Amino acid sequence: MNLEQRYWAVVEYDGTDFYGFQLQAEARTVQGEIEKCLERITQRTIRISAAGRTDAGVHATGQVVAFEVTWKHTLADLQRAINANLPTDIVFNELQRVSTPDFHPRFSAISRTYQYHILNQPWPSAVQRRYVCHVDRPLDIDLMRQASRLLLGSHDFASFGKPPQGSNTVRQVTEAEWQLRGDGHLIFRITANAFLYRMVRKIVATLVQVGLGTIPFDSIVEILEARDLNSSSPPAPACGLYLVKVIYPENVR
Repeated sequence: MNLEQRYWAVVEYDGTDFYGFQLQAEARTVQGEIEKCLERITQRTIRISAAGRTDAGVHATGQVVAFEVTWKHTLADLQRAINANLPTDIVFNELQRVSTPDFHPRFSAISRTYQYHILNQPWPSAVQRRYVCHVDRPLDIDLMRQASRLLLGSHDFASFGKPPQGSNTVRQVTEAEWQLRGDGHLIFRITANAFLYRMVRKIVATLVQVGLGTIPFDSIVEILEARDLNSSSPPAPACGLYLVKVIYPENVR
């Protein structure tokens, strides 16, 4: 007798042609494509859970999903079957059996890491346009780094986003840094216990204003204290954002 087993997977996807991660009627979503793939393989309706519900156009290299299926072959065979049936803009990079009964990709996570990619040069890139945000004016990365350090620690981030549920807008940020590549490519990396809706994109857009000299770097403090969404910049484009890592406690998964 084949028993149903629970699995978790690390998923990569190009978010350009999706209306976000979460299942929607009459719209192409990452969740919808994965569930259609699993149904095709197992001939059963499968529902998945995920670490985060990324918006339309947002990419991922480290999304985590979990699901239950009945599978009589090897784990490697299941991963091959899934990748063979998924569209080319989604890949299962890792697949494992769940060892902890109460594991949940979202609620068991202790932190998430996002990256935001900016191409800072006078002209855009035809090849990278789906994967970076183009800023044509020079950015002062030193000022942006100073401003980013003010985000570290526990703060009320109500000025930068709305909670996905409930009313708590306090988040603990443990990493917020800019990396500079020689080709005009800037990467903002931020890690927190959880994120508000559009929080990373609004933070990035505000830091870009710092880099352009539009606002002083220490205005981040005033924006945090305002607890007002209108005090920060409108969200940066979705195309530059990537969910890159989800961290769980040891021995949980």
